[in-house]
Amino acid sequence: MKNKKNLLVVSILSMALIISMNSCDKGVSEDKSIQVYGIEFIPNCFEQEGEIVGIDADIAAEALQQADVEVEMSLSESFPSAYNAALAGPNKALMSIAYTPERKDLFKWAGPTSQSMYAIFENGNSGHVYPLNIEACKLLPSIAVTRNWMETSTLEDLGFENLVYYDTYDEALTAFMDGSQRFIASDFFHLALSLPSGYFMDQVQTVTRFRTVYNYIAFSKDVSDAVVNQTQQAIEAMIKNQRSIAIMRKYIPIMPSDYMPGTIQIYTEASPPFSYMTGQDTTRKVEGSSVDIVNEIQARTGHVNKINMSLWIDAYAIVQYLPNSALFNTTRTPERENMFQWVGPISTSKSYFYTLASSGLTVATMDQAKALQSIATPEGWFTYDYLVKNDFQNIVATSRTSMEAFQQLINGEVQALLMTDLDVKWLADISEVPMSNLTQQMQASDLKDYIAFSLNTPASTVQQWQNHLDAMKTDETFNTIWNQWFEGSPMP
Repeated sequence: MKNKKNLLVVSILSMALIISMNSCDKGVSEDKSIQVYGIEFIPNCFEQEGEIVGIDADIAAEALQQADVEVEMSLSESFPSAYNAALAGPNKALMSIAYTPERKDLFKWAGPTSQSMYAIFENGNSGHVYPLNIEACKLLPSIAVTRNWMETSTLEDLGFENLVYYDTYDEALTAFMDGSQRFIASDFFHLALSLPSGYFMDQVQTVTRFRTVYNYIAFSKDVSDAVVNQTQQAIEAMIKNQRSIAIMRKYIPIMPSDYMPGTIQIYTEASPPFSYMTGQDTTRKVEGSSVDIVNEIQARTGHVNKINMSLWIDAYAIVQYLPNSALFNTTRTPERENMFQWVGPISTSKSYFYTLASSGLTVATMDQAKALQSIATPEGWFTYDYLVKNDFQNIVATSRTSMEAFQQLINGEVQALLMTDLDVKWLADISEVPMSNLTQQMQASDLKDYIAFSLNTPASTVQQWQNHLDAMKTDETFNTIWNQWFEGSPMP
């Protein structure tokens, strides 16, 4: 009996020890210290008076503290060393790293903590009209770039062959300032704060913007989901209560608040009357029929995120991979069906071929449309996809906005335009072109426009937006907005 009792005691103690060890393991997994790496990148992450500070560094420190994580921050000599350390783990993280499709499965992510806008800048003024299209930028004399940076690899992927490489950003910046290189590819914020005070505003022109990326905290895969989720929730709370804006203003006092990310990154393009920009600098505002609808949906969720005005091709790429992102107006086509989650419809999307009435052209069949010398449509639109799918060989998709494509027809640069009827009527009105000057020819499609969410946006968020839109149609708020813009036109 004594031996049995001893065995029972030993068994109980062993079980207690195992439970204790498991409990300790769980606590260590969720609450232990995490080594957070960064590289110097003003204003996101840099050393000041012996402390690591910056927009991303401050937000990361506060969010991790709220997640009950002890943080040890350090700056690495190079991005590859910081990246590889965070990738290897254990208990590692890298701040101020761009979330990209190539990286998304290599880490666990919390953010965004900031955004970066990659552009090509000129020291001086050659008279380029912003935005200069990408193909024209490839013909610039030369562009200073920093070797192995994302700004550089993006231009390489776009086929740029006029890049002059520098091992460090400081070397590229020196060449830009002393006139050795007239153009430089850089993040907007980094360039503006790396130059002497007032230099950017006085001497630097923006040639074109070619990519927007969002910076996150990337955790090694061993870090617990609980820590990552708590950090994510803390960041979202900081966005909603504008704490992230207050941090940004410590480093860039004059920067408008809408340069910081929202809880959802919402994109649209310049496509009146659905969405367009008014004002400039601190007075700029995104307006339009679909903007009114989206903002009403957001108001019903309890938080209104900013709406980013962007080139379609950039925004369309972002929403195919970025968590919690959306793009409108997006025409819902069979080809796009499985690429996004959909909320809508928010507009009709009937497209037609248009010609100048003075041309006397008739486009009543597909063969007649294909026989035209040239057909304009905006780059990346569903109308462009339609022409490609149907083997048109006369496509002119060099315009980056609907207005540019419309003007190509009006100026006689092309024989026809493929665009929606609501777009054309509005563009003709604001351009003071009588509709009698245009002939609406064969209809190409009869579709609907939606708000397209990325596939890795929570389904609950998408459903919430759809529910609010449905409620707007039931209580006739949607009808009121529609009729303010399109009275007499059928609602979607």
